[in-house]
Amino acid sequence: MTVKGITIFILSFFITTISAVDEEIAIPPHLLVRSGFNPIFVAKFALFIALLLAWTIFWGKIFNKIIRLPIIAGQIIGGVLLGPSILNITDSAFFSDPLALIEYTTGKAYIVFSSDLFIFFILLLSSALTISYLLWIAGHETDINDILSIGLTAVSAGIFGVFFPIIMTVAALYYGLGVEGWNNMQAISLGLIFSATSVSIPVAMLFSYNKMHLKSSQATLGAAVIDDIVAVIVLSLFFLSLQTGIFGDIKGISLHHYDYSFLYIIAVMLLTLVGLALVGYFFVPSFIYWLKKNHLSYLIAPVATIIMLLFFGIAELVGGIAGITGAYLAGFFYRLGDTTAKAEKVISPFVNAILLPLFLGSIGLQINISLLSSYEWVVVGVLLVVAILSKLFACWLATALSNIFRKKGSYQWSKLETYLFGSAMVTRGEVGLVIATILYGSHLLLPQQYIIAVVVIVLSTIAAPIMLSIGFEHLTIVTVADKEDEIFALNIGTFPIIGTTQMFNIILGRIEKSGMFNTSIQFSDDKKIVNIEGQDVKIILCPDEGILFKGDHNKINEILSLVKNAVVVDVDRLSMS
Repeated sequence: MTVKGITIFILSFFITTISAVDEEIAIPPHLLVRSGFNPIFVAKFALFIALLLAWTIFWGKIFNKIIRLPIIAGQIIGGVLLGPSILNITDSAFFSDPLALIEYTTGKAYIVFSSDLFIFFILLLSSALTISYLLWIAGHETDINDILSIGLTAVSAGIFGVFFPIIMTVAALYYGLGVEGWNNMQAISLGLIFSATSVSIPVAMLFSYNKMHLKSSQATLGAAVIDDIVAVIVLSLFFLSLQTGIFGDIKGISLHHYDYSFLYIIAVMLLTLVGLALVGYFFVPSFIYWLKKNHLSYLIAPVATIIMLLFFGIAELVGGIAGITGAYLAGFFYRLGDTTAKAEKVISPFVNAILLPLFLGSIGLQINISLLSSYEWVVVGVLLVVAILSKLFACWLATALSNIFRKKGSYQWSKLETYLFGSAMVTRGEVGLVIATILYGSHLLLPQQYIIAVVVIVLSTIAAPIMLSIGFEHLTIVTVADKEDEIFALNIGTFPIIGTTQMFNIILGRIEKSGMFNTSIQFSDDKKIVNIEGQDVKIILCPDEGILFKGDHNKINEILSLVKNAVVVDVDRLSMS
């Protein structure tokens, strides 16, 4: 054994011995700050972040290219490969060096292993920023007009899609498997995790299959948004129930505990929501307009982050609501003032390129699938089936009710379209992972249960593309009579001189400057999707394929002419007079 190995062994023994004598040993206040940072420790931390980021991004791309697996699932698998399941990087001698924090007044040394601090920082960053940003972006992409226009089918599918997974998961754990050691609180927690449908993953899949024009695809986007909104609300109500003791006195859970009545807590929660909504509706847009008027537009993105974190903290600390609800509301109301999505253009690339891969990689680092017993893998299989069937059944019920109560001459759902609708809703993603992280961090889930939840989420993202591909193979070829309803598509290609991304930004900037159109932006894997609201036009940036226009043919020509004339005017200014 090397000297370093002996040192780590002695320090581990020392820490274990102290822990056995005294269960709670507090590091003195300010010791972490006063001790300063060892340059070697900082350098290793930089390498750890670089390795985790590069590793998760690499495997996300590899799995996406080879088996068309959604990047989110691939990045989680990358974290699993790097974690204790296989490579176990956190226990390597290089990254697990002990960090000694010495209190010079007493001479006492407090030992913390470096890798633990590295992961703790990433988890803290994810809990405070990544999770908040994901819900902020979801709120920012929610347009109330779109929700009102998607119809009762999408709304009902989104609502059913939250409650059926909860009911069926609890039923499967208790009555199907008879799992011992699971209480009703943990079963409901797993149901909550599986209730949230990813928004970005279905968008990526449907665009990759070139099927966004289908009725089922449009319904999926609306239902997924409703699904996430309802899931966040139900999560807040679940926490509220725990805090007020409806599930009894539960020890070891990191939540608020109130001595007040359930009705009192409901009133506080509602008042907090109303207060945040009033501030969001009246103050936030006015403040953004003030920034623009005073030529302070460069502050729009930082202010968005400040308001997001304020809403997150107030929702959790004042109202006892899940902080992500506050972050969602902050994004929703910020959209009212930031109509050109300046903040989202700054925030989303950073989240998707840096924070989200770190978050997904850290999830993989926390789980060890080798610890799952054969019986627990059976539980995974059963819960995966439940996760799939619950969404399919929710969409089937929504479309069946739509067919029963439809007006004469209105759209009627076929079995195949219902299957495609449900298949696109099967995939879980960001919001499900966020809920799982929150529940695990609050000690509502045991480590094994958390691993099971993450594995099912990953498997569901693998199952959804397979199910969709099967459905698309059986999709009836469009008849001549239906071709009038097809969506016009135009790929203007790449721009090797000026740059494809730069040209996309020029097009978007000219559209916004004209004042004729309102835009909203979505980010899906490596694609950027701009919706021209009210014009039935989408502009999609695919860096490797070009800039794609979809929608109304005449509107697309109008937009292209607008951009072309503006570019010609600017180029003419380069001419020598």
